[in-house]
Amino acid sequence: MAEILKVSSTSDPSATAGALANTIREEGIAELQAIGPKAVNQAVKAITIARGYMAPSGVDLIFVPSFVDVQIDDENKTAMRMEVRTRLPFKPTKGKEEEDTNSNEPDREGEPAAEELAEGEEAEEEEEEIEEDYPPEDDEEDILDI
Repeated sequence: MAEILKVSSTSDPSATAGALANTIREEGIAELQAIGPKAVNQAVKAITIARGYMAPSGVDLIFVPSFVDVQIDDENKTAMRMEVRTRLPFKPTKGKEEEDTNSNEPDREGEPAAEELAEGEEAEEEEEEIEEDYPPEDDEEDILDI
C-alpha cells in the first residue's frame, strides 16, 4: 500500500489533489487520512479536485471511507481514512459495448428513457406484450395428439 497522505484543516485542497492524482497514477490506489471535521472537509475537496485532474485521461475516482484509531503524542484519536481508487468502467453484458451506459438517451428509437417512464408503466407494457403472445391460436395443424 502507498504512503498515507495526511490531510489537515489547513491543507491546500489543490496541492493535496495533485499529490493524490500522482499517487493514483503511480500506485493505482491511495489513502488519505484526516482528523476532525475541517480536515475531512479538505480531504473530500481534494478528492473532488483530483477527479477533475484525472477525468481528461478517462479515469474516474471513487473513495471508501473508514474510521481508524491512531495514536498521536501518546493520545488515542479516531481518524477518517479514505481509500481512493479508480472506478472500473461499466461494461454492459447485452452487446451494447460501445454505447454510453450512463446516458439518458432512449434505448430504442421513440421510447422514453427509464427516468421518464411513469411508475408501473414499464410493467404494463410487458404484460401487454405477453397477452398478445398468449394464449396461442388454436390452429388444428399445430395441435399434436399423443
